[in-house]
Order: sequence, then structure tokens, then C-alpha cells
Amino acid sequence: MKGRTFEVREFTLHDGPGVRTTVFLKGCPLRCAWCQNPEGLSFEHETMTRSDGGRIACGCDWTPEDLAEELARNADIMEQSGGGVTFSGGEPLAQPDFLLALIPLLKAKGIGLAIETSGYAPHETYKSVVSRLDFVYQDLKHHDAEAFRKWCGGDLSVVMRNVEWLKSSGVEHAFRVPCIPGVNDGEADRRAFRSIAGDDRVEFLPYNPAAGAKYPMLGREFPLRSLLPS
Repeated sequence: MKGRTFEVREFTLHDGPGVRTTVFLKGCPLRCAWCQNPEGLSFEHETMTRSDGGRIACGCDWTPEDLAEELARNADIMEQSGGGVTFSGGEPLAQPDFLLALIPLLKAKGIGLAIETSGYAPHETYKSVVSRLDFVYQDLKHHDAEAFRKWCGGDLSVVMRNVEWLKSSGVEHAFRVPCIPGVNDGEADRRAFRSIAGDDRVEFLPYNPAAGAKYPMLGREFPLRSLLPS
């Protein structure tokens, strides 16, 4: 069994408590118009070409054992800071079998585990992976089903079923909202997101104006640019 990543980033500070290594897994079932990691959407190997002609390979295959060994190199630093490993993407839950094989190897090394997820995964898959983790950052991209389909290309009910389970699961978590101008950043939107979260923590993340920078390197157009009113 192998999993596919497009980046393993060491010493990250905003993907969970403490000093962390973030593993970006390749492939995502959604197509959010504002995605700032377009190299993580496809499951296939890709190449990004910089403006200076340099090329960046996007896609590295790992066995669970090899990746666990790589991630354990900084285990002491992560433990001292209360950190660990965070799975991100793409959508990490799109490679559930690989995660389920990797998680116990990391747990055996005493490494704390977190995930950043859209929650767009079959319910049993979501429960199986999330119940084995220490912390969850659960995205809330939109609260309206029609808008979610328009902007993200999916069925909001899939996410909401998993959100309701998460809230009662006992797994430590927080909700994150990527605030996109003209899409989900109004005061009514914020009230709706807070209502979904209930008593749980919600973080409203500012829009990154450089979100579309990678698309030309893949020969693509940034979708949000053409979808927002001029």
C-alpha cells in the first residue's frame, strides 16, 4: 500500500498545537473555487512550472512505514512543544486506507496527530479516521446547500452529517471558516456558521489574496477570479 503526498512541511505553527509537521495528501473530491493548493486537487503526479522556467514535481509516493520513519525524525522536538503531525491536503480523507495504516505507526512513536479536513467523505470513513486522532480542524465552507454546490461542487449534507457526529464524538476539535469575499463573509453567514458550531470554537480565516498564484504554474485559470462579480 502506498499513499501520495504533494508536500511534507516541517516546523509549521498554525496547523495545530505546538511545533508540527504537516503532511499534504494529494487528491480532493471537492473543487472549491478559492482553493490555494491546486496541486493537491488531482490524485495524479503533476509538475508546476515557475515563471523562471524551474519545475516543481507534485506527487511523492510513500509506504506507511517509510513516511512514519520520515515523520519521526523530529519526534523529540514535536513532543517537547506539545506538537505532532497534521494531515492536510487536498483532502486527507480521500486516502483513508493509507491513513489507517499510518496512524498506528505514528501513535506507537508517541506522536500526536491532527487533521485539517473539509469533512467531505463517507460517514463511516470519517468516523473511522477521526476517532483515532487527537485533534480535528473541521472546515465550514458554506452553510447553504445550493451555494455549497455552486462554490465547492459537492453535497453539503455529506459534510453536515459528519459535523454533527464530530460535535458529540469527544474528539477535540475546532471549526475553521475560510472567509471568501462575496461568497460567505457576510454577518448573516457568520451567524449561520456560529449556529452550526454551537458551543464549539470557530475560527474565521481571512482570505489570502495570493490564493490563485499557483494556478498559472499548472496551466490553469484561478476559478474564483471568473466566478466573482466584477
